[in-house]
Amino acid sequence: MNSTLGNIGNYLVGWTLITLVLSWLFALTYPLLLRVLNTSGAQQASRATLIYVLLPPAAAILALLILSVPELAFPLVSPHCHETLCTPHTLHMSTDTLEGIVSVFSVVIVLTGLCTLIATQLIHSRKRLRILRDLSEDNSLKYRLIDSPEHIAWCAGLLRPQIFISSGLLASLSAEQLRVVLIHEKTHAIRRDNLRKWLLYWATFTWPKNIRRNIRQNYSNYSEHICDLVAAQLEQKHHKLNALIDTLASTDFIGLAPLTKNKHQRKRVTALQRELHLQNASSSSKNISRLLPEFLIAAIWLLSVITAVHFGHPLLEWLSN
Repeated sequence: MNSTLGNIGNYLVGWTLITLVLSWLFALTYPLLLRVLNTSGAQQASRATLIYVLLPPAAAILALLILSVPELAFPLVSPHCHETLCTPHTLHMSTDTLEGIVSVFSVVIVLTGLCTLIATQLIHSRKRLRILRDLSEDNSLKYRLIDSPEHIAWCAGLLRPQIFISSGLLASLSAEQLRVVLIHEKTHAIRRDNLRKWLLYWATFTWPKNIRRNIRQNYSNYSEHICDLVAAQLEQKHHKLNALIDTLASTDFIGLAPLTKNKHQRKRVTALQRELHLQNASSSSKNISRLLPEFLIAAIWLLSVITAVHFGHPLLEWLSN
């Protein structure tokens, strides 16, 4: 039993270390991916970004599996003293010495702290959602009405998202405008955007601050552009983009100065025009360059697995000693 728990602990520590190193490498190569995504639509950019940030833990799992099978790992590792008698490589952190005890204890504390942070965030989110439900009224149009003079509409919840609209916003919208807002928020709910953002948040938790903030903001922008596009297409308002964005922007940028708000709205209109153009272009052509982000991500992931196996081998041996 102790041996089994020890092996699980060693694999978990090894996975954590490799994931951490790969996450930093992926953070450093994100500007390269972003340069490629600048020519893609929001749908493709959103999908590629989420896959990209989830690759380090997946690559770490595959690297550890390869290292545990000498026949697979041997061609990828550097020559060492084992010659051809290479045995499965896992982390063996002994608790017989003070250094080993401190190392194991430190890793356990870090992982426990991270799990506690995630659990605390989930508990608080569920509590806030429960309060919102108690303070709101159910509506036949599949949204919940909350009594507030502010002009706000949002989608809350991870697995079963719900749409909330304030009474102040509802009173200010026509039936047509309300339909546009509901389509936008319903798209967020169908796509599970809150869950996607939550995954991206924790997957980039250890990234450098500026890059972390940049990728999260970019992903949020992609989500908004996708929902704007769906609203424009379903309402067939291609010729009234300014009016559509003006309606959707009435739920955003609360408290911002008028000039700042107008600047954001102009950017949003420009982004929607670009999405409509890319949508029309993609439907009329089969350009192989559209697959470039996927090819780049696949190449980076394959390279990261090979790198993790090659350098993970001596890293695990050094830590074990």
